[in-house]
Amino acid sequence: MDVVQFIMSTVIISVSGAFSPGPLTASAVAVGARKIANGGFLVALGHMLFELPYVLVIALLAIPVGAFIKNIYATYALTSFMFCFIIFFAYSNVKDGWMIIKTCRIRMPKNRMYMLNPILIGILLTALNPYFLLWWMSVGLPLVQVSVSMGFTYLLLMYMAHVWLDYLWLTIMGFAGEKSAEILKSKGYGLLLIGLGLLLAVFAADLSLRTFLNFSLLPF
Repeated sequence: MDVVQFIMSTVIISVSGAFSPGPLTASAVAVGARKIANGGFLVALGHMLFELPYVLVIALLAIPVGAFIKNIYATYALTSFMFCFIIFFAYSNVKDGWMIIKTCRIRMPKNRMYMLNPILIGILLTALNPYFLLWWMSVGLPLVQVSVSMGFTYLLLMYMAHVWLDYLWLTIMGFAGEKSAEILKSKGYGLLLIGLGLLLAVFAADLSLRTFLNFSLLPF
């Protein structure tokens, strides 16, 4: 396989993960809607800060990592932590949106800013998502295996061909959220935050139902 074919294969396979709707996408929109500068880009950065070391670990220790991720108790634990974090983020959006509607003033409560740090959001929603972790151990695993067989340089090349899609998608989502917030007045902005909060809650519920009951609320 030559370099061009390798990069094209990586991009084609990566689209299934990078452009899929989910908590990370909704969070990028929500961060952008909160008018955090380059919010979507920073979510992508947080995502990469966990993903790159994870891919490197898979390249070195694919079998033990796979065994851990596929362990049902590990999946339950990761899902539980992720559910709690998403629900907190969703609650923050709904509460702030409701306050904006009531007061007709757009403001960000300072006491929760550290928990709404987009880099932290990107890290946590990546590290705690068992389906993301399994994606690299299933769909993405051939990319890791082929690149490792070709040399470490190709592993880094594969990852760069993959991660730029994450940056593209999440930056666009953050920009979309930011522009939506700019054109809305206070009540519309409050409704936007509430809607994003409810969407995040749906993703949290869907994630939990899929993990614990093997039932999905959403068709994707």
